Amino acid sequence: MENIRQQITDQIVAAIEAGTPPWRKGWSSPELHKNGLTQASYRGVNQVILAMTPYTDSRWLTWKQAETLGVKVKRGSKGHRIVKMVEVDRSRAASVQEGEVLAEDKGKALIMKGYVVFNAEQIEGLPDLPRPTNKVEPVAAVDALIEGMKGTGLTVLYGGGQPAYAPLTDTVKMPLPDRFHTTQDYAATMLHELAHASGNKKRLDRLNLYARFGSEEYSREELVAELSSAFLGAQLGMPMAASMMESHASYMASWLTVLKRDKNEIFRAAAEAQKIADYLAAWAPLPDLGVCKEPELNPSMQHPNPSPARIRHSA
Repeated sequence: MENIRQQITDQIVAAIEAGTPPWRKGWSSPELHKNGLTQASYRGVNQVILAMTPYTDSRWLTWKQAETLGVKVKRGSKGHRIVKMVEVDRSRAASVQEGEVLAEDKGKALIMKGYVVFNAEQIEGLPDLPRPTNKVEPVAAVDALIEGMKGTGLTVLYGGGQPAYAPLTDTVKMPLPDRFHTTQDYAATMLHELAHASGNKKRLDRLNLYARFGSEEYSREELVAELSSAFLGAQLGMPMAASMMESHASYMASWLTVLKRDKNEIFRAAAEAQKIADYLAAWAPLPDLGVCKEPELNPSMQHPNPSPARIRHSA
């Protein structure tokens, strides 16, 4: 049996040590990575894995899916491994190729199975990536999200020098929008702070109100919020704010400590970030990207709170 979690963690640690976490690459593709056959976006850690690749096309196919579409993987192409969760009979667990047993119970085993996908740029015969027909203005979507979160009791105050979320008062504090280099910088930074706000007890009940600045728990929350804002930003075709990247450089050493200590950490963080992104997206008029069933990392995770109704945003 392979140690898939360790291999993926080692890849991500190497990327961070090289200077740039994979989710900070500005999402070289114009949208979330997705399955080229089903058109559904990948979720959780698979987005992080595919962000480490150099391709600008967001579509991916397995070898078999390429054959299904009547196209062909280019000779010599190297695929990239992503993961999915599968349940098998316990007696068959040891024989699953490219798999790692996560849990066993009675006659069943839960396995993280790796499988290889190829980018559209590695495939002959695929048409060019079509332009999205349901493009959403990023700032308008974030404005709608803010209004929706206010309906849950969140306060948003403008002014001051540093963006922050104060959990004890349930308040997001933001510099005035014109203090940011671009409106997209403002929107991306707001997504990060709203990700923190999602952890309030009245929402996803995730935050430890007394986590000390610089502690591992504090750093974990920063990692989760950063991943969540990256997922949402990619869904909107919006790069991570340069100011956010600079302000979080100090967290990189602590992230490395956490990731090196526990091979499960990046999987937990990515699953939690996906949960947050799903929660926040329910407030904004985002494109409906569906759910990619094949690489779903955590299919058993259900939203603990009822999903808020979508809010229509008047342009």
